[in-house]
Amino acid sequence: MNERSLRAVDNADPEPEHDAPRGAGSLREIVMGAQDNLTTVLAVVLGVAVGTGEARTVALAGLASGVAEAISMAGVLYTSTRAERDLASNNGERGPRSEPIVAGAVTFAAAIVAAMIPLAPFAFLPLRWAMAAAAFLSVVALFGLGAWTGGVTRRSRWQAGLRFVLIGGFAALGSALVGTALRTHA
Repeated sequence: MNERSLRAVDNADPEPEHDAPRGAGSLREIVMGAQDNLTTVLAVVLGVAVGTGEARTVALAGLASGVAEAISMAGVLYTSTRAERDLASNNGERGPRSEPIVAGAVTFAAAIVAAMIPLAPFAFLPLRWAMAAAAFLSVVALFGLGAWTGGVTRRSRWQAGLRFVLIGGFAALGSALVGTALRTHA
């Protein structure tokens, strides 16, 4: 065996663990797509709602942001997974297990579903109620996503849930402050 073959054998994955947590296979893709788009769309709809006071503008901005972010995140996961594989291959190592196209597709799906959570209330409720519902639903969803992540990674579900909520909360607060500062309505 040559040196490259020996390195490949040394770097080969051990036998897969049979007690791997459920959901661990797409954890990165789901978290990146869902957490990012849920946080971004929540921040956009709250900031635009505070700034304009117009439900139609809020819905347009939230939908455009959610679709653009889902496409962008899918592309990022595809290209980053592809780059990781190419780098590993060029170094004679084994790359990430996930297929780049699958990583992108899972991220896109998670991002689209997550975007609908803060956006949906604006289709059914008056602006003030929609803002409150979007914030409430998003906090619950962020906590749930964080708690699920904590369970998959065998960490504290409470700490992970709170971490996700704090990140989303800071983004929403920042956007609401921008909306307040640049308010276009009385």
